[in-house]
Amino acid sequence: MKRKFPKNIFVTGIGTGVGKTLASAVLCETLQADFWKPIQTGNTETTDSSFIRATLLNTFSKIHQETYSFSKPTSPHFAAFAEGKIIELEKIKLPDTNN
Repeated sequence: MKRKFPKNIFVTGIGTGVGKTLASAVLCETLQADFWKPIQTGNTETTDSSFIRATLLNTFSKIHQETYSFSKPTSPHFAAFAEGKIIELEKIKLPDTNN
């Protein structure tokens, strides 16, 4: 019997280092699913997207570009405020993908 999975999976957790990125990598690899993190905060050189890209073995998953990226390792709204920017929700669009 083939399993059915939801079209979109939202991974969330409270705090840094609780395993959100690792769980996302496991899901993307297992389901050969795409990954998208709309707002990256913290280290903008070693992003969650770059970690997952380096972790995946399958050739089907696509890593979609973040809509916003902020250097301060805090909540997205506070990180945006610290950089004098505003997060505009209408700019955050789900990636166009069939995967």
